[in-house]
Amino acid sequence: MAQHRSVPCPAQAVAVQTGAIFAGLASGAVNAHMAGIAAMDARREERASQVLAHQLQDAVAAAHDWADYAKRLIRENETLKAENDRLRQVAAQRRGVIERMRAA
Repeated sequence: MAQHRSVPCPAQAVAVQTGAIFAGLASGAVNAHMAGIAAMDARREERASQVLAHQLQDAVAAAHDWADYAKRLIRENETLKAENDRLRQVAAQRRGVIERMRAA
């Protein structure tokens, strides 16, 4: 027959304490791992945000450059139109002179 002990088993107490210690360590390790993953995700998000901000800044600068280029082309086109009109007037005037000289 099994005897009943009035004193608790010391091995059982050590096993429970050891289990509690390992459970605490495992919980801490999991928490540290999750915090590391969260920090890594935050850094990745920050990096992506910086890359996007830089790309946006480059796109805005390129848009300003293209706008300046378009304005220069518009001014040059207006200058060329004015020169073309002037040359048409000169050509019409010379044609008139030539026609009068032929008629005379």
